[in-house]
Amino acid sequence: MNTTTPQRVFLTAAVLAAVISVVFLLWMIIVLGGPRLTDGVDDIGEGAAALVASVACFVAATRVPTRPSRWVLLGASAFSWAAGEAVWTYYDLIRGVQVPFPSLADVGFLTAVPLAVAGLLRFPSAPQRVADRIEGILDGIIIAGSILFASWVTVLGPLYSQHHGGILKQTLSLAYPVSDVVMVSLVIILFSRASHQGRGSLLLVMAGLAAFAVADSAFSYLTEVNSYGNGSFLDTGWVAGYLLIGLGALRAVYAPSTEGAEAGLTPLSLVAPYVPVLGVLVVVAAEILIGHRLGEVSWIMVFALALLVLGRHLLIWRDQVAFQRHHGNDAQSTELGDPDDRPVFVGTESQ
Repeated sequence: MNTTTPQRVFLTAAVLAAVISVVFLLWMIIVLGGPRLTDGVDDIGEGAAALVASVACFVAATRVPTRPSRWVLLGASAFSWAAGEAVWTYYDLIRGVQVPFPSLADVGFLTAVPLAVAGLLRFPSAPQRVADRIEGILDGIIIAGSILFASWVTVLGPLYSQHHGGILKQTLSLAYPVSDVVMVSLVIILFSRASHQGRGSLLLVMAGLAAFAVADSAFSYLTEVNSYGNGSFLDTGWVAGYLLIGLGALRAVYAPSTEGAEAGLTPLSLVAPYVPVLGVLVVVAAEILIGHRLGEVSWIMVFALALLVLGRHLLIWRDQVAFQRHHGNDAQSTELGDPDDRPVFVGTESQ
């Protein structure tokens, strides 16, 4: 095979994915062929994109020598979501009724989330040291908590207080946005800790999951306010998201592997957790300025975030002290030297 063939295959697939996403978006906006046809293209297009991603991930699992389990998990996640979309399509297109909530479709959709998270965690981007792993967990919790706080104050809290369904319906209504928060938070922390050599397939997969999360959150919000309609342009996030995940798997198969050692801490990884915390401060200030009172849940979140940030600082300070002590002892030993290792000068001995 020509050395340029793999790059051409990947480039062709990337262009095709971009064209499909743009055509899907325009179809949803223009409503080409009428609402019924657009609805069918919407349902079938989303399921087909998820199946394409699932097949690509399973193929990557058989072709990539390192950590194939990540592609197995991502493939299983895409297939689970496609199964949920098949149930949705059955209700919508075959039976012609409004999809009930909750339904078996929710089982497929929600099962896809932990599988995707497990697949992401299998990418080689986590540091090896225990202290770095603990700091990574803290960073993830801080980012997730910050995004969840902003979502709760602006959208989730008001919607939850107005929701009149049963406990199962309320739980599932919150499960979708919370799972999106978890995925976006994990995307941010993994990207900040990934080495430049290992960001190829990981970047495509994370971009796909981010697009997926945006579409999922928009769907949850519009459903709660009874504004969601089949054939929404926001559904492009699911199609583009799964096509990006498929491209990530394809790149792992055709592009040369450049994954090296596990990535360590980078300046980006040190700053990343503070960006959403800054957003929390902005949201709190805005709510106070416009005269809104934060509820008990919101203040508990703020207090918990403050403790997490303090704990992160203490962990970094402890690590720095240990580092300075270790290197200080090494420098002192080097300066004093070992008597047996001192140089012997021959030919200059005094009489």
